[in-house]
Amino acid sequence: MRFIMEKKELLELLVPAAAASSNKNTLPALEGLLITVEGEDISVCGYDLEKGIKTFGKIIDGEDGSIVMNAQKTVAIVRNLPDCEVEFKADNKNIVEITGGQSQFKIHGLSSESFPSLPELGNDRSFDINQKALKDIIQSTIFAVAQTDARPILCGELFKIEETKLTVVALDNTRLAMREENFAIKNNDENFQMVIPGRALSDLLRLLENDDEDVRVEVTKKYIVFVFENKLLFTRLLDGEYLDYKRVIPAQNKIYARIETIPFINCVERASLIVDEKLKTPIKCEFLENTLMVSCSTQYGRVNDMITIEKEGPDLEIGFNNKYLLDALRACKEDKIIAELSSPLMSMVIKSATPREDGSFVYLVLPCRLKD
Repeated sequence: MRFIMEKKELLELLVPAAAASSNKNTLPALEGLLITVEGEDISVCGYDLEKGIKTFGKIIDGEDGSIVMNAQKTVAIVRNLPDCEVEFKADNKNIVEITGGQSQFKIHGLSSESFPSLPELGNDRSFDINQKALKDIIQSTIFAVAQTDARPILCGELFKIEETKLTVVALDNTRLAMREENFAIKNNDENFQMVIPGRALSDLLRLLENDDEDVRVEVTKKYIVFVFENKLLFTRLLDGEYLDYKRVIPAQNKIYARIETIPFINCVERASLIVDEKLKTPIKCEFLENTLMVSCSTQYGRVNDMITIEKEGPDLEIGFNNKYLLDALRACKEDKIIAELSSPLMSMVIKSATPREDGSFVYLVLPCRLKD
């Protein structure tokens, strides 16, 4: 195998694919990238048995063949070469000579036969979605995906498709994030749902662009595939029934506070400067008639802050984990939000203060007990 490419174009193939390679595996091939040259076409694939990323490009010159190379080492070498044409040349002993400018490396590769077989990805269902919209939806919900495997199904996000409507839900034991977009899905007339692993969605975020190009999404019984112009990401779906998220959201609240989002974020950020991260000290929020008082007292000192709000219902004192509260507030794209509460032990529900016809969001944050 041999090929020549410009450094910049080669990195655009190597870096995304390397994100899907494993760096904690006993199989060396899973720590590698499968590089394949056919005619003037080149493909690079990383795969960790759960998810994979494949990129496609054109070479300047080369000879057909394939090789597996360590992902981290290959990316590091190419990244540190001068801006020039880079040549890869593999011999029959899988030794790869990498040349760029005056630099030359000889790297031990593996036979392409050692790379695991990729799953069959023939699609059962498919639809299109705007890249910018999909990126925004994932960014505004992924923070609530569970980080432990105690309940594996919660390590992913629920994607519920109802013709043109998309509902995305993430929840763990302390919070919930939900986005509904009524007209996000294109070229679909079916209703179905799947749970996509959070780690794969984090990789997908790095591939998505902030433009109006569409992504083609293909769904099989076990896998989902996101197809771009010159790359694709596929991942195994999580098995099992997702929790009934609607039952988690309190239906009857007694307190409704209309709050400006940015001042609320700034207020909580200032209070967070005193938080003891080891003890996870909660911040106290006092919802008074026209004022929200935010305070925190730790071994480092005490902070008191306040902002003006519009409130209906009785006064309430409630505590929150500062990080969980900030994650939810930062995900809100609206200038003003409505905070709905009922008691110091019931979750706070955050919604938009200005309902939209094309969609909505709901964030839920579980309170912390305050010490007397």
